[in-house]
Amino acid sequence: MKKVVVFSFLLVVGVLSVCAQHHIEIVVHRGANALAPENTVASAFAALKHGATWVEVDVRVSKDGVLYNLHDATLDRTTNGHGLLADMLSEEVDRLDAGSWFSPAFQGTRLPRISEMLDSLRGKSNVFFDVKRGTPIPALVNLVRAKGFSDKSFFWFGDEQMLREFIHLAPEMKIKVNASDLRRLKYWQRICRPSYVEIAPERITPRFLRYCHRHGIRVMAACQEDDISQFQTVIDRRADLVNLDRPEIFWPMVRDTLPPAP
Repeated sequence: MKKVVVFSFLLVVGVLSVCAQHHIEIVVHRGANALAPENTVASAFAALKHGATWVEVDVRVSKDGVLYNLHDATLDRTTNGHGLLADMLSEEVDRLDAGSWFSPAFQGTRLPRISEMLDSLRGKSNVFFDVKRGTPIPALVNLVRAKGFSDKSFFWFGDEQMLREFIHLAPEMKIKVNASDLRRLKYWQRICRPSYVEIAPERITPRFLRYCHRHGIRVMAACQEDDISQFQTVIDRRADLVNLDRPEIFWPMVRDTLPPAP
């Protein structure tokens, strides 16, 4: 009887130990955008202070072909500029204020070029590229390679044709796809070899996790915007990563299990 009790105790301890060591990497959507203006170097650095190991950048292009980190197609919401970024020259974009709308403390903050973001994050963070329509894929691939982020990044495309072009030009780089179930994930597997899949937390099932891990795919829970109600679900469903806006809230929940920064 004593042996059974001891064995049961050790089994429970072992299970708890495995659970305690489960790492959920934090990916920040537009940086820590409740602490600093979104898609800026300041919001990226704020995220790194709160446990993030991945920073998302939204890739858009100016009229003269310079790549910038901007979520919207237009400049109106997050800068003092107006109209489409694609209609403006880089020399005009570089003069815009991308911080005053958020707080006077950030007056004069510039809309960062992708090259500036990568220089700022080298050795500090991995990068998730959300590649917007109209982005010249060869230019992006060349920049990522030149900055040394080929193996420190993954990419998502809302446009399937852009995804196919990217796969042809950069077969060594990693792809993230979005899926609500295994059927949709298997659709993407017929087109590419996903390294990551993004899915709503409540849709992460043991079967989905097992399938993904068996195929070398890491599961990222989607918790964007200010809704923090699903943070515990992310932890309970044992996602590999979480894509969120509020690392300063999620980080204390998992701080003791996070891997070291890159």
